[in-house]
Amino acid sequence: MAQSTDPKASPEVAKVMARNKAKDANRKALQQQIDDNLRRVYEEALVQEIPDRFAQLLHQLRRKETDT
Repeated sequence: MAQSTDPKASPEVAKVMARNKAKDANRKALQQQIDDNLRRVYEEALVQEIPDRFAQLLHQLRRKETDT
């Protein structure tokens, strides 16, 4: 008796395909969580004030540019 060439006919193939689909869903969920966290951290960094030391350094650099 000849076996079917339809890959969906095999229960093992169906299990592998279901596992791969679950892995893809988990991977997408993880990527979305990473995206959300990175976006949140970036947005928080945007609203933070520049530390005084950096502001002083920027002021010194600007002053040097106008002096030359």
